[in-house]
Amino acid sequence: MEEVLLRALGSDDIENCLRWHNDQELNRSLLGAFHYINRDTELNWLKKVQVPSNQEVNLAICLSENGQHIGNIYLRDIDWISRRGELHILIGEREHRGKGYGAAAVQLLVRYAFDSLGLHRIYLHVLEKNLAAIKMYKKCGFEREGVLKHHGFKNGKFENVLLMGLINSTE
Repeated sequence: MEEVLLRALGSDDIENCLRWHNDQELNRSLLGAFHYINRDTELNWLKKVQVPSNQEVNLAICLSENGQHIGNIYLRDIDWISRRGELHILIGEREHRGKGYGAAAVQLLVRYAFDSLGLHRIYLHVLEKNLAAIKMYKKCGFEREGVLKHHGFKNGKFENVLLMGLINSTE
């Protein structure tokens, strides 16, 4: 049995998503800039990502044993000509980080992207200093493809960002 399951995000996920998107400590490990998000903005975002799209897949990561929502995983900027998409993930609940749930979720999304969507390549961007995430991505088969020098601005300074990718080897 899988440790986690993926499901569509829903309106009931508002409290978790709002808390995680306002968690400055969590944001330090993510590439994007931190912005305080109010409830209305979060609800509008949730409504938007619930609408089926050819450009992205937005899913909740839940524990298989009890269905607890512990994070989110996204496949964004899907390019159907080149058959690629960009992976984003966060484990929002601190007590569930470092337990392999992120890797399990990535493996489920990769399988879905390759087997169901027919994508050929998944790529991601990760802060070079985020060693735990890089280790997890490598465990899932991603390879370092390059470094983008001073590509991210985090905590008052420019940071290097790694580009990592995974090719569907079954094609």
